Amino acid sequence: MITEKITLIITAWIVVVFFITGDIDLEIYFVLIFIGVLVVRELTDVFTTDIIKEKMDFFIYMLLIVFIVIFIKTIINLL
Repeated sequence: MITEKITLIITAWIVVVFFITGDIDLEIYFVLIFIGVLVVRELTDVFTTDIIKEKMDFFIYMLLIVFIVIFIKTIINLL
């Protein structure tokens, strides 16, 4: 039950971010999704089981890798 709510919240956040960013930049899109997933993970920490936390952590780690790649790409472009 809680997993369905978490999934719905994350999906809604992804759609909202998609409409906010539009055609601006793909990097901003991924960074905002990353921030949203981190917020959801922290707010639902008390209510979720360890299995759900591990699944969310895996998703966060994947987004963290994307964030690091975006950061490195931006730094290289500035130099």
